[in-house]
Amino acid sequence: PRPSIMEILKLLPKTNCKECGQPTCMVFATQVAESAKGPEDCPPIGEENSKKLAEYLGRFKLDF
Repeated sequence: PRPSIMEILKLLPKTNCKECGQPTCMVFATQVAESAKGPEDCPPIGEENSKKLAEYLGRFKLDF
């Protein structure tokens, strides 16, 4: 199984700030699901959601 883009998006700030280098949080979430980006690549995510996202992704044994 692969990570759900929508589950990843739920943990992101959804501000489309572009600080990660992507045009939207949805594009960023897609890249996270494909192991191209990780929680640390989203500067405004916040510590709590960063941990939750890392835990969620850990279930899929993804490499960042």
